[in-house]
Amino acid sequence: MVVVNDFCSLIVLVYMLVFGRVSYYYFVLLALVLMWFMVYRLPYCYSVYLFSVFLFCVVFVMFVSLFMCRIFNNVNGFFACFVPLGTPLWICFLVCLAESISYVIRPVVLVLRPFINISLGCFGAVALGNLCFVNCWWGLVLVGLFFYEVFVVLIHWYIVSSILDFSVDH
Repeated sequence: MVVVNDFCSLIVLVYMLVFGRVSYYYFVLLALVLMWFMVYRLPYCYSVYLFSVFLFCVVFVMFVSLFMCRIFNNVNGFFACFVPLGTPLWICFLVCLAESISYVIRPVVLVLRPFINISLGCFGAVALGNLCFVNCWWGLVLVGLFFYEVFVVLIHWYIVSSILDFSVDH
């Protein structure tokens, strides 16, 4: 029987059930990213500068730290995973080149994709909110947009966590 006596114990329980294979600190940072993405769904909370600094200082640094851990722990294993098992020798160079380019582009995708999509969602909500002054029915559309944007935030958090998780092994 598991007794949850406070919020921290609940977080530890979720961590052990869902993310038992990664570090607790990694899980806390991913939870911080999700919380930050969700806070931007609230009115008057969005800041372009703060969001870009957050993405660079947290998400990009998480990727770089995973990269450095892989390099310092096993250099040969890091480069060996660029060519999957069973790849024919005549195509190994091209596969390795494609995987290398993918690895270089990965941090750019980690930062730019959430920044562009969540920023456009915030600016779109502002524009739609201004239409509420013209006709009050736009308020219903704004509520629908809010729930759509919450779904977009969850998808982008999943993409960020999946790319970071994929960077652990590849």
